[in-house]
Amino acid sequence: MPEGPLQRALNRIDRLNWTLGGAFLWISNICLLAMLALTTATIILRPMSLAPYWMWPWTMVFFIWLSFFGFFALYARLKDVRVDFVAERLGPAGMLVTRIVSDAATLVVTGVLLMQVPKVIATSTGIYDGATLPSGFELPRLALSLPLFISTLLVALTALLDLAKLAAGMPENVTAHHPEL
Repeated sequence: MPEGPLQRALNRIDRLNWTLGGAFLWISNICLLAMLALTTATIILRPMSLAPYWMWPWTMVFFIWLSFFGFFALYARLKDVRVDFVAERLGPAGMLVTRIVSDAATLVVTGVLLMQVPKVIATSTGIYDGATLPSGFELPRLALSLPLFISTLLVALTALLDLAKLAAGMPENVTAHHPEL
């Protein structure tokens, strides 16, 4: 149990981050279900010439959103690729080094992605052809990238949170099992 006010605050933020990761996991699963439903409908309806044009573009939109929302969900819920099974064999020093290197690498990658936000916003003009909204308008192209940048920001904040926990003497979040062993 966290001891001081800093550790308690970091623990609360960590739990909130875990919950947010779960919400993003749900969003990803909903996107997957929508994508599969549209694909199934297309497969069934196409031979009868009944598949509406908008089904394929929306399938692609849901695939993109599934991937981008899933980016944070996987990272926050510790389902990303980890080298704990190697680091554990190196002892506490190995775990510490991989923790720092992992967080630093995460911050570099997310930093590069976030530096692209202005360029993506400037070039994401127009619509995603065929992804028709109920109002009759088509989905703005920028809507495809927003989940990526939201997830990227949250992944960066998660890495910063882990570094803050390290500085406060708190343990790293780890998975309870290693399926690769």
